[in-house]
Order: sequence, then C-alpha cells, then structure tokens
Amino acid sequence: MTRAFVVVNPAAGGGRTGRRWRRLGDELTRLGLRFETAETTRRGHATELARRATADGWPLVVAVGGDGTLNEVINGVTDARGAPLATTGAILTGRGRDACRNFGLAFDPRIAASRVVRGIDAHFDLGAAEWPDGTRRYFVSIAGAGFDAVVARRAASRGGSGTLPYLRAVVESLWSHRATSAALEVDGVPVAGLLTATMIANGPYCGGGMRIAPDADPADGALDLVVVGDLGRARLLRWLPSVYRGTHLANRAVTVHRARRVTIGAPLATHLDGEPAPDSPVTFSVCPGALRLRR
Repeated sequence: MTRAFVVVNPAAGGGRTGRRWRRLGDELTRLGLRFETAETTRRGHATELARRATADGWPLVVAVGGDGTLNEVINGVTDARGAPLATTGAILTGRGRDACRNFGLAFDPRIAASRVVRGIDAHFDLGAAEWPDGTRRYFVSIAGAGFDAVVARRAASRGGSGTLPYLRAVVESLWSHRATSAALEVDGVPVAGLLTATMIANGPYCGGGMRIAPDADPADGALDLVVVGDLGRARLLRWLPSVYRGTHLANRAVTVHRARRVTIGAPLATHLDGEPAPDSPVTFSVCPGALRLRR
C-alpha cells in the first residue's frame, strides 16, 4: 500500500503524540508512503475525517493516537451494515494501547509505521452497539455498562491523561456505587440478578492491560460477556486488582457467557473502548470479520 490518509490526535498520550508525529511522519515518507494528514481538534473529529477519507477514495486510513482514536477511525471507515470501506492502519501512541495486545499490533511506533506500509491486511470481528433511537456505533476491543462505564465517563469529564486521573475516577465512583437490577438478555435468554458491571469483550484486554476476558478471541465470530453481579464497595475494591492477573473469574459473583447478541434494558452508563457512550437500553452484537486491520 503506497497511499494513505493519516488521522492524528495530537492530544493522545498526554500530548506525546503531537510531539512525536513529525518524526513518525518523516519515517512514513522514508518508507515510501504517499499520504495526507489531518489533526483532530475535538471528540468525534477522527470519525468525521475518516468518513471523509473513505468518501474520497483513500484505500488506507491510519489512526495515530490512542485506543479512542482508533475507535473513532473505525467508526468512520465502517458502513451502517458493518462492512469496512477501507483498510485501517494504527500507530498507537496513547496510554493503554489495548488494541496492540488484542490484535498483535506493534507497541513501538516506528515498527508500527513500517507495518502500515509493508504489513498485510488481517480480518477480525468488530463489535456493534445500537440504541433505540437508531444510533449505531462500533467498538474494537471492549464495551461496557455499569461501574466501568461510570468510571470512564467520570475520567473523561475530569480531563487530563495518564493513570492518575483514571485511578481518581475509580475511587470517586466507588463512593456512589450501588448494584442495579438490570434487564439483561444474552442471545434472547434473560439473565436475572443484580448487576455491578457488564463487559462485552472482543479481545482479552482492556483498561491498559486488564485481562477482563482471558479467553476472548477477536476472530471467533462471538463476543465474551463478563457479568459482575452484586459486589459491594469493599468487595469491589478488593476485586479490582485481580482483573490485571485474569484471576477475577474465580469470584462466584462473576459469570462469563459467549454471545452474538446482548441486550441491556436498564438505564445504565455505557462506554465503547473506554469512550463514554449514551445510556442503555442498548443492544451489543458482533460483526464477524468486519474489522480490516493492517498489521
């Protein structure tokens, strides 16, 4: 691939992306890539830029930034039926970079730049979220409802970057945490009980290295649903560190389901790849093979 449109989020990684982009751009030029660049200025801007790029016929759209930037670009290159309109490349420079872990992307930005030019296209599943008003958005690695979505929303409202704002959001969210009675359906089968959080995983990792769904496979045509039941504040605080080790599934309050379609009826906060999304009710589903990723 010798032509690409590159979407750069200079604010990603606490401004690190903006500082590194000139060298990365020079590296892409050295590798023989002919490209145009646009920088994002607000939330959702990467989706607009990627959508415009596909309409202009660019065969490859590259996200330079964090997991959120990649999410927005994917939403710009995927049509309403879940079909890719262009190949997506990724040079991830953000804090979490869970897409690197889930899809075998390079952590080193210079290696990632080389793969954008010389790599091959691979197909993976893509997650979709749809609300009753017809709004439809896609997610790459993880979607969630409940406690983790409250944390994501609070962290986004605080601004800043890095681990500290996220940890502060966790602590603040714990104080107001209450398990909720949620109308949850998994492939049409009701799942009863109180709900702390529901994570719909396309890959094993989220949250900067949390192994939330250790057995999730982004190419198996299904999503892994992790349901956290009634955990009080103290138990939830003790439980959270185990997610990084992947041992949290041993807790009796946690259940795992493989699913193609998950519906949440209760009004809960939601997120897609860590980015705040509209409250439920919402239906999550899988689009098999709809993510065309250069790696």
